[in-house]
Amino acid sequence: MEAWQILAIATGYIGIMFAVAIAGDRHLDKPLKIPPAAVYGLAMAVYCTSWTYYGAVGRAASSGWEYLPIYLAPILMFLFGNRIIYKALLVSKHQNCSSIADFLASRFGKRPGIAILVSVISLMAIIPYISLQLKAVTASINVISQSADTSQSAWLEDTTLPIAFSMTIFAILFGTRQVDVTEHHRGMMMAIAFESIVKLLALLTIGLFVVFTLFNGPQDFWQQFNSNSIMNAPFENRLNANFWTQMLLAGGAILVLPRQFHITVVENTNIEHFNLARWIFPLYLALISVVVIPITAAGLVLFEGQGLDADTFVLHIPMASQNIWLTILVFIGGFSAATAMIVVATLTMSTMLSNDVLLPLLLKTKRFKSRDGKDLSNALILIRRIAIVMIITLAYFYHHTYGSNDALSTIGLLAFSLVVQLVPAFLCGLYWKGANVWGAYAGLISGLALWFFTLMLPTLIHGGLWEPQILETGIMGKDWLRPEHLLWFGIDDHLSHGVFWSLLINTLALVSVSKLTSTRLIDRLQAAAFVEVLDPGKEVSESGFRRQNTTVSDLRALLERFAGVRRADFLLSEFARAHQLNLVESATPKLILIRYVERVLSSIIGSASARAMVHSILSGKSLGIEEVVTFFDETTQAIQFNQKLLSTTLENIDQGVSVIDRDLKLVAWNRRYIQMFDYPEGFIRVGRPIEDLVRYNASMGECGPGKIEDHVNRRLEHLRRGTPHRFIRLRRDGTVVEMKGNPFPGGGFVTTFNDISDHVRSQEALQRAKEELEARVEDRTRTIQDINLELRAEIAHREEVEQELIHARAIAEAANASKTRFLALASHDILQPLNAARLYTASLLDTQPIEGEQEQHTILQKLSDSLQSTEELISILLEIARLDDGALTPKQEAFPLMDILLPLEHEFDIIARKKGLAIKWVNTRHHVFSDPVYLRRIIQNLVSNAIKYTSQGKVLVGCRHHQGTLELQVWDTGPGISKQDQSKIFNDFYRIETTNHEQGVGLGLGVVHRMSNMLQHNLNIWSQPGKGTMFSVTIPIVDKKAIVTPFEIREVSSSLNNDFAGLKVLCVDNQPENLHALETLLTRWGCATTTVSQREEALNEAMPDLLLMDYQLDHGQDGITLTLDLWQQWKQQIPTILITANAEHSIRQLAREHGIGYLRKPIKPAQLRSLVTSFLRQAG
Repeated sequence: MEAWQILAIATGYIGIMFAVAIAGDRHLDKPLKIPPAAVYGLAMAVYCTSWTYYGAVGRAASSGWEYLPIYLAPILMFLFGNRIIYKALLVSKHQNCSSIADFLASRFGKRPGIAILVSVISLMAIIPYISLQLKAVTASINVISQSADTSQSAWLEDTTLPIAFSMTIFAILFGTRQVDVTEHHRGMMMAIAFESIVKLLALLTIGLFVVFTLFNGPQDFWQQFNSNSIMNAPFENRLNANFWTQMLLAGGAILVLPRQFHITVVENTNIEHFNLARWIFPLYLALISVVVIPITAAGLVLFEGQGLDADTFVLHIPMASQNIWLTILVFIGGFSAATAMIVVATLTMSTMLSNDVLLPLLLKTKRFKSRDGKDLSNALILIRRIAIVMIITLAYFYHHTYGSNDALSTIGLLAFSLVVQLVPAFLCGLYWKGANVWGAYAGLISGLALWFFTLMLPTLIHGGLWEPQILETGIMGKDWLRPEHLLWFGIDDHLSHGVFWSLLINTLALVSVSKLTSTRLIDRLQAAAFVEVLDPGKEVSESGFRRQNTTVSDLRALLERFAGVRRADFLLSEFARAHQLNLVESATPKLILIRYVERVLSSIIGSASARAMVHSILSGKSLGIEEVVTFFDETTQAIQFNQKLLSTTLENIDQGVSVIDRDLKLVAWNRRYIQMFDYPEGFIRVGRPIEDLVRYNASMGECGPGKIEDHVNRRLEHLRRGTPHRFIRLRRDGTVVEMKGNPFPGGGFVTTFNDISDHVRSQEALQRAKEELEARVEDRTRTIQDINLELRAEIAHREEVEQELIHARAIAEAANASKTRFLALASHDILQPLNAARLYTASLLDTQPIEGEQEQHTILQKLSDSLQSTEELISILLEIARLDDGALTPKQEAFPLMDILLPLEHEFDIIARKKGLAIKWVNTRHHVFSDPVYLRRIIQNLVSNAIKYTSQGKVLVGCRHHQGTLELQVWDTGPGISKQDQSKIFNDFYRIETTNHEQGVGLGLGVVHRMSNMLQHNLNIWSQPGKGTMFSVTIPIVDKKAIVTPFEIREVSSSLNNDFAGLKVLCVDNQPENLHALETLLTRWGCATTTVSQREEALNEAMPDLLLMDYQLDHGQDGITLTLDLWQQWKQQIPTILITANAEHSIRQLAREHGIGYLRKPIKPAQLRSLVTSFLRQAG
């Protein structure tokens, strides 16, 4: 692939991320019901950057297990050190922290210097780290496009620039849309979680590809891994100092890495989400760490001796397999890892730089000083966007200047070693009150200096950017000041050496300076707020405090101090009644009472202050100055919040409210109250006697008719008595006001004024509607009564008509039954003489024509053809009549399709050869579910038409299998059928004029269409004029294992050399002409034929070799019963063929059940000959 194509894919992926982020911001994901805790846990995987995606494989290939600490340390931290993270979450929620710099600055006296120092350290760490992401993306693009045409434009050669630009735009759009960074970026979190899924999916896919494609499964991979020295060589190294150093770095970075702190702490919307996320994130890391091993092993084997950078094994493996889609997926996974890191990292860094560095400096300038009181939100957003551009620009230049000298894992570890300099201040700030701002300064500055001297300086020297003599001689020639052997300390691994000294000096400086310096009150207050943070989700425990010196009266006194005496008495009485307790003042309080008092106080002074006060009572200790300040601060906040909440509530209700004290003076009101009574400006004030307001309202006519003073005295009397009251007044402007007055327990009165004009109008409208409805109901009732009378008459009339219809239907059914019987008899009587004529004609045609009698022979052939056409016409007409009358009912069953096709093949092979056509039958082993009689008739008509209308060429009969059905197709090379004719050919008597002038009446396809519909078999046609036609019928398939096929006589080809000489045949038929014709035909075949027409004659005959039996005999006798009697008399089941003109399905089914062959009249000699031959074969 070329670079521009890869950039297009990356751009498209960024577009998808935009869509996901927008959907998250607009809550379009709600129908998916994605748990917020799952999104939160997946977003934590922003920790997994391109370093862990590409660099982990490179590290494993060179150093074996040294890749593991980057994953293992965070897993252990989340599983066993999660209380640290949980406490940081609680503190951040209370302190409203927006970044790690804000967090540490808030802990150490809210000093801006701490925030600036932390921001600088984070910036120094983040620049090479973002450079690492740009390097990884650039390298992946170069790897994929290495085989493409090198004649690219200059801007495509530097793929880093467009990538950096696109990531800058993405970070600006979804990281700087609001000023309050503690406002959660829901869309960004959704996008980061989605990217986490993509990179995990990509790594798991390539891992599974290696295990199951390059190897034969996990077992084969493990065996080869253990036996192949190329694979396992890197993993044979013992764990060294570097391993444990990386464990320390990764464990610390997961706490203080700016982007990780932002996702884990700042973006947390509900602290309970952490309970699920602390399992999702370790599982995510575990999956990635496991998949690194097979990828590394495969890369070492595949690319041995090729000099490839091991960091690119993840991409080279799918490329070597020429799997383009897997290559794209792997690239997108790496691109996701880099994108997520850059977006979150630049967001957090821009926040720290703008809030803690740039904005304080700008506010000191004249331009910003002149904007006092003006909105600075737009300016702050602009500053953050400029900061993002600056950060990514610095990373871009770092990448071009220094980034090419280090492997991915080296750059990552260098950044980790710098950012962990924040860990001592972070941990001491959470767990040690004695840590102060001067200790934090000392620790951070000394740690930064040691980091630069022991780690950054050697890196610059090894990269050729610094004089190398310092490594050998030390600073100013002092051997003990060598950067890699400080104080002659001998650790071969310079990373472990640098981390050891920088963290050691950092911690010592923080502890020692904190102990040697004094602190301000603000430092102690913040220390207490961080170290002794109270979890709002927990309550007082049973064993957490000593209660032997605490009594119920102590808790009552505490409650009275904040809730008042009357309120405290009421609350404790209700508590005792609800829990059925007797509260003895001198008794030790139960735990349930302590928790209750704490909850009540929490609603008054805040949860933290309530907890502190209760703890003070229980422990017997007085509150320290820090706790007192914190208490009053939180109490003030709680009181202010309650006041604001009350004021907001009053101003946003629809009712007017006025409150008077026990002296009947106005003390409170809301805006709606003033709007309702339109008091003069300045008239309403605190302390004004309510008497003045009542007198004013009465003078304005608001109190109704009567003397003004009477209204005033009556109103004041209610207020003095303190009795609740309710009035409804119609005001002069037509509005209706409801007044409700209720007294206060300690004196005073609150009155609400509610405009119920709409309610009154609604009631009046409802009353009018009720009256109108009653009138309409009365009218409708009369109308319905009239309609009921008409309906009764109509019902009586319909009952008469229904009886007439029932009678007519009975007559019609009787006529139909009579017609059906007539059709059955007519079919038998009409076909009997035809049968005889066909047999006579066939016997004459079987003899060779004598010379000079060719013309008679031709006439006989034409006579035979005419008889056949007449037979077909009559049969079709009878079938159509029975189908239309519903006299035919299909009986569907499962049977082998070849039971139908094989006899038809024998029948039509002879006909086709006579016409000079080639006919091919494609056998099938499938069993179908249909009526065999009707299905045979459908296929017979289709094949007959194909032969009839094909003058030359061939006919093909075959089947196609389609998902549980069998499509039987009949192809021919005839003249074809035009589109306009295809919709008409199934109409009765419709014929198409053809060039070969074939005769037909146009009924065969009508029968086929009717039978197909009756069997619910789809009938289709395809045809092209001049090339041929294909008819098909679709039949359901059944499992042949579940079928027990009954005995059935199958026809065999009449082309076999059959010798019927001496074959004894007994023919039974009640029609003499049929017997004579049959005898004539069989005699010409060489058979010894005996004919009888009565049952008694048949029983007197000797046992023949073959029995031909008619079904309808005289005196209501049938041929099947007579056959069974003959078999019993002869004590042998001889071959028997039932010959009948009755087409009922039940007759054929009964014959099959008894193993009797079946032929319909008129008999076709070829069919008879074939069936006789088949019987002789089975018997012989």
